[in-house]
Amino acid sequence: MSNLSAAEVESGTAGAIVHGSRDTVFSNVSIDTRNLQGGEVFFAIRGPNQDGHRFIPDALSKGALGAVAEQGYRYPGKFPVDRVLIKVGDTHEALKDLALSARRRWPGTLAAITGSMGKTTTREFIAHILKSGFRVYRTPGNYNNLFGLPLALLGLSADQDLGIFEMGMSARGEIAEMCRIAAPVIGIITNVAPVHLQFFNSLEDIAQAKAELAQALPSDGTLIYNADDPLVCDIADRYAGRRISFGFSKVAEVRATRIEIVGLEETRFRLSCDGESRQASIPLAGAHYVMNVLPGVALGSRFNIPLPRMIESFATLQQASMRGQILRFRKGFAVIDDSYNSNPRALMRMTEVLSGTPSFKRRILVAGEMLELGSSSDSLHFECGTFAAKRGVDVVIGIQGAAREIVRASLESGVPDLQARFYPDADSAANFISHELRHGDLTLIKGSRGVHLEKIVRRLRTDFEISE
Repeated sequence: MSNLSAAEVESGTAGAIVHGSRDTVFSNVSIDTRNLQGGEVFFAIRGPNQDGHRFIPDALSKGALGAVAEQGYRYPGKFPVDRVLIKVGDTHEALKDLALSARRRWPGTLAAITGSMGKTTTREFIAHILKSGFRVYRTPGNYNNLFGLPLALLGLSADQDLGIFEMGMSARGEIAEMCRIAAPVIGIITNVAPVHLQFFNSLEDIAQAKAELAQALPSDGTLIYNADDPLVCDIADRYAGRRISFGFSKVAEVRATRIEIVGLEETRFRLSCDGESRQASIPLAGAHYVMNVLPGVALGSRFNIPLPRMIESFATLQQASMRGQILRFRKGFAVIDDSYNSNPRALMRMTEVLSGTPSFKRRILVAGEMLELGSSSDSLHFECGTFAAKRGVDVVIGIQGAAREIVRASLESGVPDLQARFYPDADSAANFISHELRHGDLTLIKGSRGVHLEKIVRRLRTDFEISE
């Protein structure tokens, strides 16, 4: 909801304008001075590491037309005469209240996605497929938490039919709170996997947190869920509304079979939905990408988009940045840049792509430490190293902390000593990788954001020329 007036912000936040005109119109809402374009209203959020109130003068100097602050805030000096200051009890709650107000005014249909992995790719694929029949809005970037979701909701406009919103979490109650604000009528649950185990006691606890999405749906809503995941099926069994399942198993209503990785730019499969079965392909490598497509087909089916039209849309699917992008270099090797995030199940899925893609001489795994795995970290890393060796990966490189266990497991499972190496950080690994790569190699770079494996990708882009 762009172009909010100061009066609308005052009303939506239950705040009070203490300086400036109620007629001032803001172009957008911001909580980060680094991203200001000018014309916004800046919400001074108190975060775990920074207090946004410190940045109000900076926000106004960069072009923000107003600020929302808490009651005790005092501006250092004279407040600019042409700017607006709105005071509220709690700025984060005020931001959520403003987003809730915007959501209530929006007439479209809102769908929410959650799951342990693949949420962003699934979101992008769903939006792409549904654009064949609707005017679609989707969560921008990584606005998938209790700070970003309100900003994403404020981006809705009346000319959009369908909103696709991603919901992440690291604690119980977060998805429930996001659902309170966003009020989804369609829920999509992709999977439950060992992610954020540092904050949960078990996979079952993670499933309970993900179940908050299904619990928030209205009785006349729709739950789209992964039929291949037992914990997700348990969630679906407790939902009384309409359900549509997807997956590779026979019980899935939207199902993919006969999956074949043809190359880095093609995976073929048989797609079945609503009693109709057709051959399909996507311009990406991996069964997991096929799985990411299926919720979009399920949602398209829910809105009666013809299956042939959806399959036609697959031809222009693209990966999000750092989430499986294929880089081909003139020297004759290729890199799968999946450096944005990692977890054990996702790493093993991408290792299958690495080992199963034809026409390459060597397969090289560059695996960063997977973070937030708690007490199971070492054993989960070891399992991934064993998996890589058994899948025939030729070179294994572990980077940072517990990734040492990936290397140790690969050595114990038969990878030669000189072909399994551990480095404490991405910078120290980049030099070896740059000198090691040669014609015919396929390299997977997979790591959690905190390990910064994107530095290796940047180094390779600097040292070698990309093929067009």
